[in-house]
Formats: sequence, C-alpha cells, structure tokens
Amino acid sequence: MTTSTAAATTPRPSLREQLGRSEQAYFVLGITVVLCVVGAATTPGFLTTGNFASLLRLSAAFGILAVGVAIVILGKGIDLSIAGVALGCAQATLALMSSGMPEWQAIAIAAAVALSVGLVNGVLVAYVEVPSLFVTLATGLLVIGGVDMLLLDSNYYALPGGSWIAELSNGSILGVPRPIIIAAAVFVLAWLFVTYTSAGRLIRAMGDNFATARATGAPVRPLQVLTYVISALLALLAGYLTVSIQGSVQTTVTSFDPLLFTALTATVIGGISLAGGRGSILGVLAGSLFIGVLNNLLVLHGLTSAVQDLIRGGVLIAAIALDSWLHPRDEETAKSGEL
Repeated sequence: MTTSTAAATTPRPSLREQLGRSEQAYFVLGITVVLCVVGAATTPGFLTTGNFASLLRLSAAFGILAVGVAIVILGKGIDLSIAGVALGCAQATLALMSSGMPEWQAIAIAAAVALSVGLVNGVLVAYVEVPSLFVTLATGLLVIGGVDMLLLDSNYYALPGGSWIAELSNGSILGVPRPIIIAAAVFVLAWLFVTYTSAGRLIRAMGDNFATARATGAPVRPLQVLTYVISALLALLAGYLTVSIQGSVQTTVTSFDPLLFTALTATVIGGISLAGGRGSILGVLAGSLFIGVLNNLLVLHGLTSAVQDLIRGGVLIAAIALDSWLHPRDEETAKSGEL
C-alpha cells in the first residue's frame, strides 16, 4: 500500500475530536468578547472604566480559587473544601484579631489550619483512597463548623483599617488595582508550575493516566497531597482578598458560598476536564473572565438572587455536559480512580 493510499484511508478526526484537542481558552475568550459587546449594547453603565475595574477586582478572588481547584482536577481529583477554607479562615482571623490577638499571629493560625486541611485532604485521598468528593466536602464543613463553635460570638466582623489584610485591596501599581496584580501573579506562577516544573508535568500525567504514571515510577501519592495543599493555601489567600475587598466578613455564610460555585464553573468552562490531565491555566483565566462578566451583567440588570442562581446553574450544567462530550472517559481511564 502506498503512502498516498494509506493517507487516503486514514479516517478524518471527528468534530468532537478536533474540538477536544483544541485550546478551549481562545473559544471562551471569544465568547467573553461577544458577551461584552452584548452587555455594552443592552446594559447602561457596563462599558465604563469604573465598572470594569470593579469587575476585575471582584473576579480576582474566585480566579485564585479556580487556579487551586484546577491544579487538583488536573491531577484527577476534586476539592470542594476551598470555599470552607477561604471563608472559615477569614472568619477565624478577624475573630482572633477582634479579641486582641496580633494580626500576624491570627494569620499564622489560619495558615496552619489551611495547611492542615490540605494535608488531611491529600492523605485521605492518596493513601487511604477515600473519594475526594466526600473527603473535601466533609473537611470544608468541618472548618466552617469548627470555627463557628470555637471562635465566633458575632454575626459580623469588620476588618480593621491599616491591617495587612486590608492593604491587599488598597491602592494600585501603575494604575492597576492591587487585587488584579495579586491574581495575575498567581496565574503566572501557576502557569510556570504546571508547564515548566517536573512536579507540574507529573501531576498532569498522573491525571491523564494514573496507573501509567505510577508504573513509570512517578511519586503519585505525594503529588496528590501536594495538589490539595496548594489548593488550600490559595483558598486562604482568596479568602483574605475577599475580606479585604468587602471590608468585613459575615459569619452566617456557609461553605456552599457562591465562591465555590463560581470557582468550579470558571474551571470547567475554561477547559480543565473533570476526567483529569487536560486543560491549561490560560483556560482558567478565560473561564474566570467569562464568569466575572456574566456575574456583573446579572447584577447590573437587577435580577433577583433566584434568577441569578438559575442562570448560573444552567451555565454550570452546560459546561459539564460539554466537558463530558469533548472528553469522554474510556474504561482504561475509569480504572485509574474516581473523583
């Protein structure tokens, strides 16, 4: 058989295969641009510098959360404790500061809690082999419940002015608000980690095929623990950034805060496949921008919370369905472990 004949008999990739191999980030960025054009034409006040600055500031926190959960998903896991860690540690820090504890000590305690949650998540998933879905859901609730029982005696804590946490959102660098600078730094460092470090490349390989990565000698269990530790520490940073922007924290919210939904949606929309091993940090950035614009338009149009939740839920279902269609899980992949 000649080379031309072999090429002629080779089946062309299907539309699904072509889309599955493409960089989803560019597609999402295109949709975001279209959404901005529609918003500018239909929404008064959308196309202003102040609105865009506010949009990016508010998107910074869940963008950082999305980076953390994306690294876990790349390694074939899931982390539902991120909002619990973000909110619980922020609540604990302000409660300890209100009792007279120095800020650095309160932050150190909260950081120790976040690190402990990440380690517990990783050890239970990697070594005890408990499904990550249930482990991280439980630890997120434990953080919220534990902080509430042990530390909280008020429904509202204001952030003291001049504190280190308050400075996270104050001021700008070369005209760029500080939260955007912090989020950009996190995205760049995450991109460098996933793309250029051996640990980042092994995490992606582990997510693509766990059994093969383990057979080649990759330290898959320590790497799993590392992903959950990174996610927990980024959740801590996102929690502090949220409190800094808002200037206070309410203790009546739970770990099922919209932060969790928003971060997960941005991750999946950005092309981080729930099957593991596929996607990019650029995709997470694109997904975060899309969700930020969508949330901004929903608020500017004055829609009720119920309608906003309905729209966001529909977007998440559509994103998960698209991910399942583009990246179907075969039997070999399924044998390497469930979420």
